[in-house]
Amino acid sequence: MACRDVFNNLSQNLDLTSQPAVTGATNGAAENPAEPVITEERLWFGVESKTPANDLLQNNLTEFEWATRNKIYPAFWGRNINGENSLTKEEISFLHGKACKIALLYTSDGPMETEEQGKAQAETAAAIAMGLGAFNGKAIFLQIDEAEVTSDFLKGFAQELIAGDYLPGFQANTDAAYSFDREYSRGLQTDNELFRQCLVWAVSPTLKEYDQMTTTHLIHPDNWKPYAPSGITRKNVALWRYGKDCHPIQDDEGNETSFHVDLVRNKTIMMEAMF
Repeated sequence: MACRDVFNNLSQNLDLTSQPAVTGATNGAAENPAEPVITEERLWFGVESKTPANDLLQNNLTEFEWATRNKIYPAFWGRNINGENSLTKEEISFLHGKACKIALLYTSDGPMETEEQGKAQAETAAAIAMGLGAFNGKAIFLQIDEAEVTSDFLKGFAQELIAGDYLPGFQANTDAAYSFDREYSRGLQTDNELFRQCLVWAVSPTLKEYDQMTTTHLIHPDNWKPYAPSGITRKNVALWRYGKDCHPIQDDEGNETSFHVDLVRNKTIMMEAMF
């Protein structure tokens, strides 16, 4: 299966053995040699937006052009595949024409409590992604943020996506104050092999100097300090949102829009897991 191939390739950049991991100089020494450690030194910059990247703004720039004017060129763009202003094939062509990868985000339309609910939501997410032309091990990130979720739901979601040849991911507030920390860590204890295949996209903490940023030409921070769920370390976090609601502006229809800024630290995620 392509999904398994992606995970195996990702594992080449992770140390899944009990031997001490060798990390890049910017990552520091392994806190626990038994845990997977991302070894890439480079950080790739990306953004997320509720507004389509090809949407025209009041200044006659697209959202994508606005982001590149105010930040460095994005290597990836996070877009929701369901809900309002969701990703379209036209926008996919636009972003791919800019040599920009797409991080697929899915929001559950119901409670996140049982394994059966998780499987049903994953089935819906996979069908949408397939309709957009995304398959062969691409990642689909469930948007959890600060919502209540159970390890059973996460398990069902992950199992169904893997069975459908997708790579499961969770975008969540990884602060221990919220349920994802507890439930994801519980999943690691009960279904370690499954949960180790899931990518974690941390949305906290954002850095105050980047939140609602309106100054231009600032590059991403050179430190990597997202909150990590209790069962893993920061080195295991795949993506990190470090700034939110940046460069607010109105689109051509007078609607307010902004974007979040993110980092990814693993080349295989960039090249193979993203669409």
